[in-house]
Amino acid sequence: MRRVYLDRHCPIILLLLAVICGNVYALQGSTGVNGSNAQAVHELGITGKGIKIGLITARNVLTTHLAFEPNTVFNYDYSGDGIGYNYHDTPFAGIIKSKGSYNHPYDIGVAPDAEIRCCRVADNNDGVSRTWLQNALDDLMAIGCKVIVTGFQLPPDEDPSWSRMYDYYAANYDIVFANAAGNNYSNVSVFGDGYNGITTGGLEDIVADDYSRVGEVTCPGPTIDGRRKPDIMAPSTYQVAPGYSGSSNDYWYTTSGSGATSWAVPHTAGVAALLLEYANQTTEADDGRNEVIKAVIVNSAFPNIDRKNGDSTNPADPNNTWHNERGYGRVDVLRAVNTLSAGKISKDATVITSTAGWAYDTISPSATHTYLIAGNKNERLVLTVTWNCAITKLGPNYSLESPLFNIDVTVKGPEGEPIFSEIDDVNNLEKVDIRLPADGNYTVSLHNITSKSRSYGLAFELLTPLTGDFNTDYIVDGYDLSRIAEEWLTAGAEADIVPDDIVNNLDFAEFADNWLKIEKRYFCP
Repeated sequence: MRRVYLDRHCPIILLLLAVICGNVYALQGSTGVNGSNAQAVHELGITGKGIKIGLITARNVLTTHLAFEPNTVFNYDYSGDGIGYNYHDTPFAGIIKSKGSYNHPYDIGVAPDAEIRCCRVADNNDGVSRTWLQNALDDLMAIGCKVIVTGFQLPPDEDPSWSRMYDYYAANYDIVFANAAGNNYSNVSVFGDGYNGITTGGLEDIVADDYSRVGEVTCPGPTIDGRRKPDIMAPSTYQVAPGYSGSSNDYWYTTSGSGATSWAVPHTAGVAALLLEYANQTTEADDGRNEVIKAVIVNSAFPNIDRKNGDSTNPADPNNTWHNERGYGRVDVLRAVNTLSAGKISKDATVITSTAGWAYDTISPSATHTYLIAGNKNERLVLTVTWNCAITKLGPNYSLESPLFNIDVTVKGPEGEPIFSEIDDVNNLEKVDIRLPADGNYTVSLHNITSKSRSYGLAFELLTPLTGDFNTDYIVDGYDLSRIAEEWLTAGAEADIVPDDIVNNLDFAEFADNWLKIEKRYFCP
């Protein structure tokens, strides 16, 4: 797509959408167990109440729509062209906070009790200036918005100061930025290439309400400079959301069938609001930090998502923990809430016996923090560490710190043997997903290799072993059949839920039940 400029700082924006087609489902499906799983959190009484979400958009939201409670959605204009509407920004907001209507009782958004502050930063020619955007962000900070989500994209080769602006506000104001991966480019677009936000791609529902394949138009990773984005995926297609159509206050819009990220990233904003509401209810001082919110969201992502062409992304392969099309997997807010509610864990000598938890700490120059996690053989240790990159603001320009702050992550087994190590000086998020080889205490080491001090967020889960596969790749195939042939009726067989190198009748039953399919309980025990 050709770019056009109003002036050096005013690119024409590209709305994050595509053409409507296909079957029609409701928000009820996209917020269900095979979507963002928000309904399960609503049942816990968590609905985003008390959380303000800032929308950065090309136009404004129809605040009088019947799906929005009075005085919960507010519009502002920074373009100078006044409050205006289009077909995009009302459903964009509605996926977050729709409360349904008489004719649409089940079309409830991810965070229906959150408050929306919508800032128009594009003029009537769809040009946006950095000054308008910065003014909107300043005002959103002043009124207490803790989540920011953007409804348009800029091309991947745009001036990086646009994304660095978001990174600056995330780091300095403790804001969760929900950024879209963008559409129809071969790399993640601006603002999805930001360091400190959570970048979201779009998912298609293969069958009704089962969002398990990467959307056709969503941008794959990495970023142009080679970083691992997107972070997560969220439902996009065939959602029925409040819409704008002239004077009607009960018009409903059906999102496209191509996986456009406009309809996915509102889920991430709503998920962040649900987690922040929960954090506000606890006595913990740090569970609402943006690093912690990002860590628990990414750590709880469900990775058993197919590529655009329908092929598996082989999530059980440790080399595929991150995949360029599906990131770390589909957002699951119930698992994220469960990780956050499991409590804060302590570093150094204390052995952690819980199966989930989070941490927030500051690591000094050249220091090492260790966490001792008690695990069992064949459990999966899933652990995420993230931190904010520092940004320098010089007038209207924003620049990334150099050299980057960095934490190296290693995991050692009960005998001190290394089982995971990542030395990465590019990304500011690292995720571990490994099967534990033995019972015992595992040492997770975070080593600050820089001369800088920085805070970080950490989240972890221990997932129970899965049955039904002999070589623990969670796909039953010809390899497993050959193993059966080799180990046919070995003497002394004992039934076990984990691979025991002995084949018996129970193994055959599991094999038959799982023949040629991916174990759907992977990452979702």
